[in-house]
Amino acid sequence: MDKAFVLITCEPGKEPSILERLRQMKNVVDAQGTYGVYDIVARIESDEKSQLDNIISDQIRKLDDVNSTLTLIPTALGDVTSNLPEITPDVIPEQKKPLEEQSSEEENDDFNDEYEEE
Repeated sequence: MDKAFVLITCEPGKEPSILERLRQMKNVVDAQGTYGVYDIVARIESDEKSQLDNIISDQIRKLDDVNSTLTLIPTALGDVTSNLPEITPDVIPEQKKPLEEQSSEEENDDFNDEYEEE
């Protein structure tokens, strides 16, 4: 299964109607509004790469109020996040535990260690 992520900019205020139309498309697996330069990100999947091109060019880019798109094709590396360790709040260096206040001397020691002139 081939997939792509399509970043979409659209006319202000038109995000809800575009999201609704995207979510009705057969090959759009997920579509979400975003903050930042792009207004929407859509994940599309297809059995063939040529279909991805048609979906993006003939369907998504031609939607009313879509100004531009940027398409990202995942690499062969796969999900690189699957090898990352799980980060939990319990993994905290013993010297600086949460909710434990430092004395002003300890705070100054940290500052002085970092900026000590040699």
